[in-house]
Amino acid sequence: MDFATAIEQALPIFGKIFLGAFLGAIIGWEREAHGRPAGVRTHMLVVVGVVLLCEVSKGFAPGSDPSRIAAQIVTGIGFLGAGTILRTGFEVHGLTTAASIWAAAGVGMAVSTGGAFFVVAVLATALILVTLAFVSQIEQHYYPRAHPRELLVSFTGRADVVHLVESLNASQIEVQSMRVLRSDPPELLLTISGLHQKAIEVAAGAHGVVEARWR
Repeated sequence: MDFATAIEQALPIFGKIFLGAFLGAIIGWEREAHGRPAGVRTHMLVVVGVVLLCEVSKGFAPGSDPSRIAAQIVTGIGFLGAGTILRTGFEVHGLTTAASIWAAAGVGMAVSTGGAFFVVAVLATALILVTLAFVSQIEQHYYPRAHPRELLVSFTGRADVVHLVESLNASQIEVQSMRVLRSDPPELLLTISGLHQKAIEVAAGAHGVVEARWR
């Protein structure tokens, strides 16, 4: 095979790789915007790697089974996603990011398949992005107690904890746990569930509170 023929055959593969990198970057951008451990680079590399492996498997000797590569990709991505999962106390973080990596691998396999699956890959990426960006907001609106968060509250001097808790409870925000991080000046770490957007406003307006922010 001469160089010109090799380039001609490689161009469609490069096109798939670039499309995969673009779609992976879109998914990773959403994760990185929310401060997750796996962002743009990770998702891009996952999709590019999957596309490349699938394309290489198609060039194996006749009689080989390219689907074995796909099966190994699914297994391998599971181990990669597990690295983003962290457990802190009774809370588990990183499951959504691990799932997004796994879904990004699926996008890469669709891109490698080509044809109608190009459209499938684009639509799947859009659906993944919608799921990551908007479904959590819907969940917090209709099921606010299912997603506790940690609120860091700093006081000027004497901490009026009772007033703070009463203000939060009056706004349908439940304090699940409380931990003292510093005594002078007082600083508390509250695990709360409820209307997250309102929690900051209520806590910041409580007596003696200097700052209230998410940890």
